[in-house]
Amino acid sequence: MNNLIIIGNGFDLAHKMETSYEQFMKYIIDSNGKKVIHKDLFTTNLNLSYTDLKTTSISYQNSLLQSKSNNQFLKSLFDDLLLKNWCDIEEKYFELLSHVGKQAALYKNPLTLNSELEIIKLHLSEYLKTQEKTASQIDSYKSFFSSIDSNQTVILNFNYTDTLKRLYSDSLKLSSIIHIHGELDNKTNPIVFGYAATDLESRALIDKKNNEYMRNIKKHLYKQAKNEAQLIKHLIVTKKIDVSILGHSCGLSDKLILSEILNHDNVSTIRTFYYENYENYFNTMVNIDRIMNDDAKFKNRIIDFNSSPRMPQIEDKELQISTFIKYVAELKNTQNAEKPKRAHISF
Repeated sequence: MNNLIIIGNGFDLAHKMETSYEQFMKYIIDSNGKKVIHKDLFTTNLNLSYTDLKTTSISYQNSLLQSKSNNQFLKSLFDDLLLKNWCDIEEKYFELLSHVGKQAALYKNPLTLNSELEIIKLHLSEYLKTQEKTASQIDSYKSFFSSIDSNQTVILNFNYTDTLKRLYSDSLKLSSIIHIHGELDNKTNPIVFGYAATDLESRALIDKKNNEYMRNIKKHLYKQAKNEAQLIKHLIVTKKIDVSILGHSCGLSDKLILSEILNHDNVSTIRTFYYENYENYFNTMVNIDRIMNDDAKFKNRIIDFNSSPRMPQIEDKELQISTFIKYVAELKNTQNAEKPKRAHISF
């Protein structure tokens, strides 16, 4: 069986790492004034915790952040988080970028926006380094990775953290790992942090004749390293690829590379390891449908909910663990029954 395993932030969250954008924003608020004031983000101490801020009035939140924030991009993220209880840094960036220079726009030029995003990226990188130290191995994942480890397996890791490599390298001795979004503190594979603009969206930005509009567009960021080329090579030469998605919501911020995978002619099946229940499975499926934009491929490739495994969590109970181990045993039997379809591709 030719496996392509897609790993997203839900994998880190399953290990109780606080790596969501909301958790990062909470850290920015709560740490401000406790150890150091982030002078590139705030003028003075906010004198509020994240919980306190969320329970105050909207008008007070806005006036406080407006008066004490040095970074307008950060303020716009707080606006989304406090009003919607959710934020996506990369999607928000493209929203603001698309309005640069327009009447009543927050930014008059893309350079200012890019500079403020760079500050957020640096803080995020430092924060994620602290989270890397908190993760410990989950036996269910060790069992899963051991069962699929072969020279026919490629793991496409969207996370910046070292969770997969540090905790499961002993179970992945034969598989190839592509860190598609780069790695923390790796100069030859720097982190990819931006927006996956479509060709139409990219053309609209290029037509503005200012290269700063393209500074954080992923199709250009991917050219910093060889990861994208490795993935495309795998897709081209490998037949009947079975895609498994672990902890990736398949949101629009990664639509460029996900469309390349999910619509490729060599992909046979797409299986999602869902978080907890059908609602989570459903939301990921809708995102996949939106990205694929091909009803026939969606119908023929997507594995249904009842045939999909629940994603293991570090606090799982005995029944949840035994159910997943049973799935792994069945998967291993299937893997052993199939003959190799290609030689190992060295990356």
